[in-house]
Amino acid sequence: MGNQEAIVLVKGPVSLTMPWWTRGTHWSEKQTMRPNIKLSLYSLAVVKLLALFNNVIEKLTLNVAVFPTPPITLAAMGILSEKFATAVYAAMDGGVADRKNRDNLVLEVRDVLRTQADYVRSVCGANAAMLALSGFELSKMPEPINEVGIPGRLVASATDKSGDLLIRWGKTIGARMFRVEKASGDPAGGPVTWNEIALTGRQSAVVSGLVPYTEYYFRVIGVGITHEGMPSDIVMGRAA
Repeated sequence: MGNQEAIVLVKGPVSLTMPWWTRGTHWSEKQTMRPNIKLSLYSLAVVKLLALFNNVIEKLTLNVAVFPTPPITLAAMGILSEKFATAVYAAMDGGVADRKNRDNLVLEVRDVLRTQADYVRSVCGANAAMLALSGFELSKMPEPINEVGIPGRLVASATDKSGDLLIRWGKTIGARMFRVEKASGDPAGGPVTWNEIALTGRQSAVVSGLVPYTEYYFRVIGVGITHEGMPSDIVMGRAA
């Protein structure tokens, strides 16, 4: 959609708009990341690739009871490791042929690591403790965000359409959705009732059906995976 801002249109005083990513699921469902092997082979320097290869050989050897039938035998991996180590050091001061030999062995070592990694995954599934026995580096698991911040930079501005107000706010830590509420009166004049007018996964909402030039008061609350945060500051807006 280019740079065009997507907004949530709220018809009438009470309306609920759900973002696309909640359709078919409950908004509070936590999306989890399964433990897995991290294979960033192309980003590894040849010396680090050799170190990883040797570490996998060592750990698979120590844990042969867990990984009894690797598709490439540990003996074959040991022979390849010796060839690769010799080629790596020969290429440091050698010529074009030495570097070409090293590069060919780099490709072979990567292929072996991919094959063994697939085998390890098939044995371990998503068991992080078992995966760690293989010698492969594991992908970092994201830390859950339990804190839900307070939406800031709240702005309410009139639009080109009579009776509409555009409400915007900033990014909020830990918020998966936002609840937009409208006060029953001026909060400065005494206690008011806050009514929910929208629930959205975006950072803006259009409120329609307002009386032009009448003061309305709004606030926004961030909603996280398990709980919600504190309300934002109150903003006043007048529709044109």
